[in-house]
Amino acid sequence: MELVTLGAAALELAPPGSERLETAQTLDVGVTGPECNAAAAAGRVGAEPVWLSRLPAGPLGARVEGELRGHGVEVVADTVAGRQGLTFFERGRTPRPDARIDDLGNAVVEGLTMDSIPTDRVKAADTAYVTAATPRASTGLAGATAKFLKTASEAGARTALGVLDTRGWSDLDSARETLEGLLPAVDVLVGTADAVEAVFDRGGEPSKVTHALASSHDLETVALCRTSDAAVWHDSTVHGFERPEVDSVDATGAVDAFAGAFLAGLDGGVKAALRRGVAADALVRTTPEALPTFSSDEVEAVAETLDRT
Repeated sequence: MELVTLGAAALELAPPGSERLETAQTLDVGVTGPECNAAAAAGRVGAEPVWLSRLPAGPLGARVEGELRGHGVEVVADTVAGRQGLTFFERGRTPRPDARIDDLGNAVVEGLTMDSIPTDRVKAADTAYVTAATPRASTGLAGATAKFLKTASEAGARTALGVLDTRGWSDLDSARETLEGLLPAVDVLVGTADAVEAVFDRGGEPSKVTHALASSHDLETVALCRTSDAAVWHDSTVHGFERPEVDSVDATGAVDAFAGAFLAGLDGGVKAALRRGVAADALVRTTPEALPTFSSDEVEAVAETLDRT
């Protein structure tokens, strides 16, 4: 199964362990982005992941590309002179929360259009995935997102949209308008309870929320991740699993891994796909980076231990 994703990536700079940005003498360098994280997770469980984007020419863009290729993701990116987005991340320890400072403005990816993306890769996709973070970034990316989903849908691909967080949306009414404009070309919605409630004003029990979203927007499948459990609606049936206890090191990228593993497993049925997604989410939390390093066997082992809700 080929999963084609569209989105931005940032170089993530983080102090080792739980050191603070204010006092750290060294910073570890990683790569993060909701779509590339999901692509890497899908590849870990057997999919063929492709990430479409735009990168700056030079060492920083090369670092992003090399990191993703090292995680098994095929990178198809237009390269131009310009800026690479950065994010500074500080891992918290109870009671101190994680902290993030994004420096993403004016990155070259903001100028991405579908004219610079090989549409044959989109048309050949089995599943096409993008998150709400991409149209949020710029007017150009909003247009590219709409064309990406429309092109994939018209070619017969399964299309999926992630509504995972509201960070960066200054106006939730604008977010709702933008995303509702995309949903006619979407088959699968993957969301977190907080983001879905904030954007679509849908809260409460997963069975009601997922059914309401599916019926309101003519969706085939809706997956919803909450703090303690996850659920999926498909064909008027809801399945749910509790999320396991985790000795969490870093939650960055966890919900992206959920989305990637879930989408990669859909051909085997929504219930099995949900198990995979929950297991992938748990495993990513045990390592100090956003990109996943779990194996397919580890995902299956954790999936077998999950309790139904």
